[in-house]
Parts: sequence; C-alpha cells; structure tokens
Amino acid sequence: MTTAGHTPGPWTYNCGDDGAVVYKEAVGTIANVPDDLTSSEANARLIAAAPDLLQAAERALQALQDNYDKYSNCQWHDADSRDAYIALRDAVSLAKGGSI
Repeated sequence: MTTAGHTPGPWTYNCGDDGAVVYKEAVGTIANVPDDLTSSEANARLIAAAPDLLQAAERALQALQDNYDKYSNCQWHDADSRDAYIALRDAVSLAKGGSI
C-alpha cells in the first residue's frame, strides 16, 4: 500500500464557538478540532504547525548527517550526538508515515 504525502503547508487555523478548523487556502479543510473548552485552539495551532515542524526537523537531520559525514570519519564522537540523531531520524520517519 502506498501512502500519499501530506498536503503541503502553510496551514492555518481558525477558532469558532464549536471548535477549530485547520485549513489550507485554495485546498480546504485539513482537520476539524472539536471544542473541548481547554485545548481546541492549542491542538489546532499544533496541527497547523505540523508541515513547518517537519520541514525544520528534516533540515536539522540533514545538518547532523552532513556534520557526521564531514567531521567524524563515520563515527559518532559521543553517545549524546548519536542518540539525538537517532531520535530526530525516528521522529521524521513517523511524521512521514513510517515506523521506528
């Protein structure tokens, strides 16, 4: 089964009396966020930020990989850097519909 990519950003959100909607201009609704009286705007804001967050994570992952390739002679110099790379790689994979 092939998974389609997400709708490209930017996404926007708007809150109303019955919750929030996340949408992209000229495309339409991405998600409806029901009103729970405490978190609907925060949830909509996070959903709307998802494409930008993924793009930033991909840039950071590439920068870490480039640094590894350039300076480390194919070895991580410390476990913290290796663990940060793995965590970011796994997060990007999950965001793209993969698994870890």
